[in-house]
Amino acid sequence: MTETLRRNDVATSQLLQTLPSEDTLIDALRGCRHTEELEALEQRLRGVSEAPPLFEWICDLLVARRISRGLAARLLTQLHSQQQPST
Repeated sequence: MTETLRRNDVATSQLLQTLPSEDTLIDALRGCRHTEELEALEQRLRGVSEAPPLFEWICDLLVARRISRGLAARLLTQLHSQQQPST
């Protein structure tokens, strides 16, 4: 039982270290309904060595017309608002 858990932990950590495909990222972005979810996704992507910053990735997807303007606007607004200090 413990051996199975160890193998699953290794497999999970390996998955988190690989660069996700654009389709996987788009699905994850579409699933982000709240700022906290987007923040969690951004944190997970920071652990991937080859991943660009999420802001740049969203901009690139928008330029390539892989995501809608509305989705990009919502996501970029959420990213921008979490960068602003609370007053």
